Amino acid sequence: MMRLILIFLLLPCAVFAQSPLQKLHTIFEDDQVKPTVLLLGVFHFAGEQVDVNTTPDALAVNMLLPERQRQIQELVDALAKFKPTKIVIEGQPQSQARLDSLLKLYKSGKAALPSKFMASETVQIGFRLANKLGLNTVYPVDAKTFRFQLSAADSITTFKKYQDQSDSTFEYWDARYEAESQFDDTLCYSLPLKKYLSFVNSPEKLARSNGRWLITTKRGTNLEPIGADGFITRYFNRNVRIYSNIQRVVTRKDDRILVIYGATHMYMLSALFNASPEFAVEDVQKYLK
Repeated sequence: MMRLILIFLLLPCAVFAQSPLQKLHTIFEDDQVKPTVLLLGVFHFAGEQVDVNTTPDALAVNMLLPERQRQIQELVDALAKFKPTKIVIEGQPQSQARLDSLLKLYKSGKAALPSKFMASETVQIGFRLANKLGLNTVYPVDAKTFRFQLSAADSITTFKKYQDQSDSTFEYWDARYEAESQFDDTLCYSLPLKKYLSFVNSPEKLARSNGRWLITTKRGTNLEPIGADGFITRYFNRNVRIYSNIQRVVTRKDDRILVIYGATHMYMLSALFNASPEFAVEDVQKYLK
């Protein structure tokens, strides 16, 4: 009987030899080799006006100027230390064959690429790094949103019903984000590339970019929460689809995947990759110092 009592008393010590978090890591085999992801949020080097923010001409950045080319090379040399086996870019999956062909031309140095495409982050970071590391492809993983595949009643009629819904906070926060956009343009124009990207990829900056969407979720009513539906079927849905496309890029447990994407996507992508048991995530800031 005394022996049983001693075993019972000692049992908690054996069970809790690890802290709860340590035990969690053990359960999910976090010490095993997993594909490693490095998330680099960027601005659009070629100046595509695809986001809410449209950069004024006075602050437009020319990434083909000699000093900017030096800064890009410095960034590429730093990213090469991550030793990526796969490079993911913001492009439509159906463009894979075209991208492979253009990368082959770029690596040969025998043909000029279209000037606007040449200035893009796909070429200036993705192609340049692929050439440096001897990689023969980059992976376009962009996705369209689910909202535009809904029925007409869901995607058009209901959204229009609340498009003029008034709320003083909409105008207030629009003004705040417009001021933030102007400040961001100034930084992009004046700061060296790595320093600017360090700011863009900071957790607070990424969260504030995501916050612009969350202002609109109050649109609608408790019975027709169309603002929340818009967030889910546009912003959230697109990023989950991008994440799933990156999942399918993985072919080896030791893959090291560099994701080069518009910075507004990175808050959600970071949350998804950090939550996933399939991936390890490396801090991009160490490559932007």
